[in-house]
Amino acid sequence: MLEIIYQDEWLVGGQQTVRLAGSSPAGSIRDEKVVVMQTVRDQIGQHVFTAHRLDRPTSGVLLMGLSSEAGSPFVLNSLSQHLIQKRYHAIVRGWLTDDAVLDYPLVEELRQNCRQICPRE
Repeated sequence: MLEIIYQDEWLVGGQQTVRLAGSSPAGSIRDEKVVVMQTVRDQIGQHVFTAHRLDRPTSGVLLMGLSSEAGSPFVLNSLSQHLIQKRYHAIVRGWLTDDAVLDYPLVEELRQNCRQICPRE
């Protein structure tokens, strides 16, 4: 079950958990997307269309269009115009002072198709 946290006549937003994202038996990103979309479709009784994706293993709000027109183009346009803001929170070990700021970019390791946090150079 996916917790539906937003729905209007164009979009539905659900809270995707890491567990749900990895619940596809085959394990591919495409299979995981199908599992999430089928789950939401069954919950709301309506087909949904991909608007964007969450990298695995990531939890967060996943937006889906209730029509093909309200899916990807709308969300991507809204993201590029900063009408929708993404915020990331990290789970880390150790202690920080109240005024500490961690500002490390994510870099993509093309050979391994992964991302890692590394210090600025």
